[in-house]
Parts: sequence; C-alpha cells; structure tokens
Amino acid sequence: MCIRWTFDTTVMEDGMTQKDVVKALIDEQGTLYSESMGADISKNTPQELFHWLEGAIMLSARIGSHQAEKAGRALRDAGFHRIGDLRERERGSLVRILNEHGYARYDESTANYLRDTAEWAEETYHGDLRKLREEAGTREEILKALQGAKGIGQMGAEIFAREAQLVWDELYPADVSGPAERGARDLGLPTDADRLADLAGSRERYVRLLAALTRAALDGPADKVKEAAE
Repeated sequence: MCIRWTFDTTVMEDGMTQKDVVKALIDEQGTLYSESMGADISKNTPQELFHWLEGAIMLSARIGSHQAEKAGRALRDAGFHRIGDLRERERGSLVRILNEHGYARYDESTANYLRDTAEWAEETYHGDLRKLREEAGTREEILKALQGAKGIGQMGAEIFAREAQLVWDELYPADVSGPAERGARDLGLPTDADRLADLAGSRERYVRLLAALTRAALDGPADKVKEAAE
C-alpha cells in the first residue's frame, strides 16, 4: 500500500483518504465492547460503569474477545452485573454461567475476581466508580486506582479507559495501544491519539474507532474497510 502523507487527509494510492478508512471502520466495526455486553457507558451511572469494569476483567483474561463479550452479556442477563448480586448470591451460580459461556478453564478464578471486585468497589467507593474518578483526578491516577480491582492490571485499566473516556474527560483521548495500535498501523492510520481523534471527528466516534481498530486487529478488517484501505 503506497501512502503519501498529508497530515490527517493522507491519500492512498486509489484516491481514498484516511478519513475514508476511519468512516468505514466506525460504520462496519464500531460496536463498543461495553455495548455488546449490554452496558450503556453513556449513562455514566454506577451500575453501568461497574458492568464495564467487569467487562474489562473479562477482556483481560486469556480468552477470546468474542467469548468475553458473550460472557459479559450472560452476566447481565443473570443479574450479575450488579454489585449486590455478586456479593450476596450463591457463588456456584456465577461459576456455572462463566463455565457455560467460554470460561471453563477460568470460571473459578474469574468468579473470584468478580466477587472480590464487587467487595472492593463497595467498600472503597460505596459501589460508585465515579468516586474513584473524583478522588484520582488525573488520567494517570485513575488508571492506577483501577488496578485496585482484582483481575485488573495496566492492560485492564487501559481497556476500561478506552470506553469510559466517552464520559470521563480525564481519559480523552485515550492512548492508542494494544490491538488498536496494531490495527491502526496495518491500515495506514496514525497511532497518535490526538491525530486519530481529529480523524474521527468527535469523542463518541473516536471511542468507536478504537473499538473498531481492536476488532479489525483481532478478527480482521471488514470487507469495506479493506476496500477503503487498499
């Protein structure tokens, strides 16, 4: 692929621009991982944020992202996206749901992570992760504080930040890292967050673009994305 750099309107050899690639990515593969699990980050409510924290734990495990999405949805359907249910209901029910949705090798450990994280969130922030944001204040401190949750390391904190940036100003624009960075490179897009956000055109579109780049890297780019990038 021959590329001629002209800042954010890079022209591919067939006349397509980086903006064309970005549009195709968002249109074809821009479903948020939180959305596919049933969480609505845009509400910025304690329950939705906690469910997405669960999602970040799931996506941090050595499990395929599709399995993580499926399991995250199953947890919500069973009510285990709520802190109270995780703390009070029988652990065996949680293990069984994880086992049946792709976590056979990690059902016990993941169940422990989720229950421990519910305890941590309740005891440290009264179940409201917005208090974590208030107390931390900066992007770096938010990422550090998130790692107090069981099963969340640096990668998990960045996964959470990638979609929580939709409603938390301190996290926007999130770094282009992990599979998203690889996807951007493969498709001839910049890996600088500010430049990529400019190409996206809005905060929501940037969040969706990072999700799309992650999906393109993990699953392969959609046909229309390939066409735009050729």
